[in-house]
Amino acid sequence: HEHASPRLSSAGARLWSLRGGATRAAGSGKPKRDEPPRLSLKFAAYVVAWAVVPTLLRVAYAYVTLPAAVPAPAPSLLQSLGYVSAPAASAPEALPLPQRWQVAVAAAWVANNLAVMVPGRYDSRRAMAAEKACAATANLFTPSGWAFAIWGPIFAGEWLMMLYLTNVPAAGAVGAAVAPGWVAALCAQAAWCAAFRPSVCGPGLLWVPAALLATTGACLAVAHRALRAMACGPLTNALVRWPIALHFGWISAASLVNLNNWLARVRSPLPLKEAAASASVVAAVAAAAYVTATTRDPVFAAVIAWALAAVAADGAKSARGLVAEATLDRVRSVARVGCGAAVLLVCSLV
Repeated sequence: HEHASPRLSSAGARLWSLRGGATRAAGSGKPKRDEPPRLSLKFAAYVVAWAVVPTLLRVAYAYVTLPAAVPAPAPSLLQSLGYVSAPAASAPEALPLPQRWQVAVAAAWVANNLAVMVPGRYDSRRAMAAEKACAATANLFTPSGWAFAIWGPIFAGEWLMMLYLTNVPAAGAVGAAVAPGWVAALCAQAAWCAAFRPSVCGPGLLWVPAALLATTGACLAVAHRALRAMACGPLTNALVRWPIALHFGWISAASLVNLNNWLARVRSPLPLKEAAASASVVAAVAAAAYVTATTRDPVFAAVIAWALAAVAADGAKSARGLVAEATLDRVRSVARVGCGAAVLLVCSLV
């Protein structure tokens, strides 16, 4: 893997970089690299180019293809004397410069992609490998590693969404409606990336990153609701609604993972951690039921089912040998029931 494409390596690093507070015990998985690639100037230029170059090309093409200006004819004698009104001069065609919300969408996308590549967070490979598991810090609400593959379609979908909203005139109304919530969500997620590191928030302050992820979810809920209130065709659904709904569902689950991570790191009593894990399942299913009932969108509930299936599959592996198996079995059972309930919500709309 040392000779892998930098582009693919960066994408894989982003998938690892957004684990959202899910930690493993040291030795539970052997990383292929000591640390994900650091944020480099080359990668930053690559991300900025994707946000800027398509718009520059669109504006340049519009400038080149603008019809030549036709000079106004000289006024006749009668027009000069005021007896006949002169024809109104036609206004020159304006260039399709990006609107302010389009600039904000592109800037937020760039900021988020760069923020997730800054190393040093709690969920970095080096930090996770250095952790020493003990019963006091055992986390009972952790998803299995395969669940984080969902970041692939989220990143790809929001990349295509950014290009669509900033460069397709027909997407103007949809973009203006979802931009405030989506831009605020990416700003909150970038703030989570800055806060979720030992140098900023010690274990006792890890409720701050959890709150930032919850804020991200609330902002995505605003964008999701604004989108669902509009008539969207198949293309808009595929390029805008689905990426936002995927992100909305996964961040909602990740905020619960962060909350449980905080409780574990401050050495909360085991009964409280078990109650928090079960309550997290109930909260996730309740959120899925509310979103499904109010928006008629099955994607959110499907993502919650995915997340709870991953929690049940992981079964708090890092806590095995530290916590009684009966406790872990109860958490797994609650997660399985919650996953089944979320699947039923999805089936109710299919």
